Amino acid sequence: MRKNYEMDMTTGELMPKIITFALPLIAASVLQLLFNAADIVVVGRFVSPQAMAAVGSTESLVSLIIQLFVGFSIGVNVCVGRYYAA
Repeated sequence: MRKNYEMDMTTGELMPKIITFALPLIAASVLQLLFNAADIVVVGRFVSPQAMAAVGSTESLVSLIIQLFVGFSIGVNVCVGRYYAA
């Protein structure tokens, strides 16, 4: 039996559909935070405090760049989906 992966966002309640649509971005953000936390723990345990400060100070810039590309990829998925559906 084939699953139906279509989502009609024009009818019904909007908030559950928006949350479902945003789940990949939320999951990517949580995984990035966990990766950064593990990175700081490992560096703080095995290297100097200066190295931990360097990792901590660049964490927000790396997260910004990664989230920018994740958001861009979700936008591209929407455009590609509209192209193939039309």
